[in-house]
Amino acid sequence: MNSLQELIRRLPPGVEFLVVVSWAFGLPIFSSILSLGAEPASRPGSGGAPAFDNAALIGILVFELAQSLFLVWFLRLRGWTLEKIGLSVSWRGTGWGWMLMVSTYVLAMGSQAVAQWVMPAAMQAAEGVYPRADPQLSMQLVFLVSTVNGIFEEVFVAGYIISALAPRRGIWVAINVSTMVRLLYHLYQGPLGILAVVPMGLLYGYFYARTRQLWPLILAHILIDIIGLTQARW
Repeated sequence: MNSLQELIRRLPPGVEFLVVVSWAFGLPIFSSILSLGAEPASRPGSGGAPAFDNAALIGILVFELAQSLFLVWFLRLRGWTLEKIGLSVSWRGTGWGWMLMVSTYVLAMGSQAVAQWVMPAAMQAAEGVYPRADPQLSMQLVFLVSTVNGIFEEVFVAGYIISALAPRRGIWVAINVSTMVRLLYHLYQGPLGILAVVPMGLLYGYFYARTRQLWPLILAHILIDIIGLTQARW
């Protein structure tokens, strides 16, 4: 065990980056890309079974908690701490979180409005592939999964990726890589999801790179997930 830990400590930064990103997002990215090859009518939430039901939410919860156990252990051996990624809760950060949530909706609605004006037929078709949720979703489960998912995603897709890349590759490379990873595991949401995820990724990445505050991103993400899952039930 000690030899394994020593081996992990000696890994080059590039290998560390590959391990973290592939472990955290490899399977979601693979599944999301596979969904692109499915017929629209056969996609979960597109006229068939809902993409998000209680079983699906439990699956997300178990997956992210299990992934986190390894990643926390791995990154602690590599010298990563909560302070290093800027995770601390504050009232000021909470205020910024609410502002980020509102800004996310404004950007998403703006990008969708432009797309609707430029290509109305494509946007109408896109509505048919956007994931839906089961009306019988447990709201307790919605709150729990939204909290875990918001923490999991922002810690690794923003906190880790940007902190790992910015010192060596520059802020904008780090922001763009973070946004690309975020986009890849949301491809299953179709064009409507992409129009929301890309502006969100750029906004969150820029905010985090400039402020080094992760809590506002987490809070905004949690709120967006709760609102999104609640709205998708109808």
